[in-house]
Amino acid sequence: MDLSIQQLRMLREVAELGTIAAAADGLGYTPSAVSQQLAAIEKSTGVAVLERVGRNVQLTDAGRELVLHADIVLAELERAQASLERVKGRAEGTVRLGLSESMASRFLPPLLRQAAAEHPNLEIRTEEFPSESSGVEAVRSGQLDACFVMAVSHSPVHDGIIFEPLFRDWFRIVVQTDSGWGRGRSEMSLNELADAPFVLAPRRVWCGRLIHNACQQAGFSPNVVHEIDDYPATLNVVAAGAGVSLVPELGLAQRPDGVRILDIAAPFCRTVELAYRQSAASRPATSALVDLAGEVARQLGLDVIEG
Repeated sequence: MDLSIQQLRMLREVAELGTIAAAADGLGYTPSAVSQQLAAIEKSTGVAVLERVGRNVQLTDAGRELVLHADIVLAELERAQASLERVKGRAEGTVRLGLSESMASRFLPPLLRQAAAEHPNLEIRTEEFPSESSGVEAVRSGQLDACFVMAVSHSPVHDGIIFEPLFRDWFRIVVQTDSGWGRGRSEMSLNELADAPFVLAPRRVWCGRLIHNACQQAGFSPNVVHEIDDYPATLNVVAAGAGVSLVPELGLAQRPDGVRILDIAAPFCRTVELAYRQSAASRPATSALVDLAGEVARQLGLDVIEG
């Protein structure tokens, strides 16, 4: 039996996502290329590892056994890489990092500058992900080495992924400069906005749900007149006088003229974490990325979570 590391990754990705097309998209291959490699696995092992169920595929008993061993092999390979890097005594190689639009806008530029200054042998490559779940799944499958995510309810180590708390990103009230909302004030209570038209992220995204929950705890459901999952666009719509919004500190990086920012009397925040595989925890590049993120958060004046 002669199997490659890439074939094992492909099989694991298909097992996780349920379709060859989804696995191909996640790994950056064409579906035909993935199908060819899966066929090569079956030819090499002499057993079927997948079976079709409608439009999806699922593992056979033999496939499940092979994926269990693939997880062990891939984790040990990553630990071996970490050991070699520790012997060299420096952070080097490539780190593939996933992040959201708001992190890319304000946090990424100083992170890259700091990395170039402190770790010239470390290359950071980034990819924007639309949701926390897709980013974490990309880390789990090996498509990414790490991903910035917003904290959800889980333990610090979950399903082989470590979630390292970095900082709290506090939400602020955004209103048009000439509007009557909060005029002459620097702070408002959320319940004072109960009758306001809102420009908010949709409930299907994590921050949208967080905002809706905060409003409900303040005693009202927001009247959403514009549902936009993009902070620069949200700020521009508020500047046009179409409503008010609640935006985290990182989302205010591209603040246009024509808006005012107010504090929330009973503030709430999202917690930003760095998710990475437990098998890569001892890799110097991983430690360097965690340290760099903390340094940049302090430089930006964010509420860093110490310890």
